[in-house]
Amino acid sequence: ALDELLREGRAIALGEAADPFLISRSAWDRLAGQMGTALDAYHRANHLKPGMPREELKSRLRLEARAFQEVLARAAAEGLVVDEGATVRRSDFEPRLDAEQERQAEALLAACRREPYATPSVKEAAAQVGADVLQFLFDHGRLIRVSDEVLFLPETYQEMIAHVRHHIQEQGSITVAQARDAFNTSRKYVLALLEHLDRQGITQRVGDERVLKRS
Repeated sequence: ALDELLREGRAIALGEAADPFLISRSAWDRLAGQMGTALDAYHRANHLKPGMPREELKSRLRLEARAFQEVLARAAAEGLVVDEGATVRRSDFEPRLDAEQERQAEALLAACRREPYATPSVKEAAAQVGADVLQFLFDHGRLIRVSDEVLFLPETYQEMIAHVRHHIQEQGSITVAQARDAFNTSRKYVLALLEHLDRQGITQRVGDERVLKRS
């Protein structure tokens, strides 16, 4: 009888074939609807965030861990949602700035272009556009955060890395003072960049100098 229900699509098996969860088609449709409603509400309230935290969705659906995983896998396979690990979103949802937020973001980016090696601090940028918009710009690669205080435009960031690499290849090493003079900026910015490159494994500090750690 169960095989017949599965063949007819009136029941659905979720998970491993040897030990699946079984759910009726009508119950699955209700559960998928609840999932969609929860995600729609979250996206409306948090339109800049990439998706709903996985644990929050599990709590909303009132499912235990394994059942939630199988339900989520089925919903993703049917194209209803996108499971991105820590977050879940509707398949047709993409975070985007509204018109006013985009205007504010462009004003911040313009300020960064005017002084590419002496950009507004992270705190100043957050005060100008709001923390959520600033995080959106970081998440979408429109700004690069190299420390708790310093950010750069992506093109400036790449240019500075290329210069540091070239200088070390030509001279064997680079100091904070040499990098500061090359970009005609303050120690704060170049020190943040060089410490970031150390963390990325591009450079490593040897005394007061940096050398390349890898090609």
